[in-house]
Amino acid sequence: MNRLILTAAIGLAAAGCSMLPKPPAIPAPAPPAPPPSVQPIIIEAPPEQPPPPPPPVVEPPTVIAEALLDEARILEDAGSPNEAAATIEQAIRIEPQNGELWLQLAVLRLANGQAAMAEQSARKSLLFLRAGSPHERQAWLVIADAREAQGDPESAEGLRNRWNTPTD
Repeated sequence: MNRLILTAAIGLAAAGCSMLPKPPAIPAPAPPAPPPSVQPIIIEAPPEQPPPPPPPVVEPPTVIAEALLDEARILEDAGSPNEAAATIEQAIRIEPQNGELWLQLAVLRLANGQAAMAEQSARKSLLFLRAGSPHERQAWLVIADAREAQGDPESAEGLRNRWNTPTD
């Protein structure tokens, strides 16, 4: 009988195990991700730089500006430098980008003892004069004279040496 009880106990135990809930299934590991596809590296070209502005267009003087310049020369020769300068300033209002007018105004101001204003006008003329022109050279020499008149002979001498003219 012991055997019978033992067999029954084993049978019940086996039957009881079959009624237990199943443990949760362990999911299978995910397959490895495919290697990333090789993407080309795109290097963008730097944005194009805008072209430099064109040099100022040198237009022939207008008839009115030319007439005012002639009148200024007559006034200067007559010994009226202030009136001559005022006349050139009128011409500059008509043609503000005429470097020769600015240079003429600088010469008049220097002759009238206004060295600082002469230097400013000569510098302004350089904005509109063609590089390497005789007028550019004259403008730098007016600046040299203006600096000397303002008490800076070293700077004046350096400019004169640069523009290949001897000092007086």
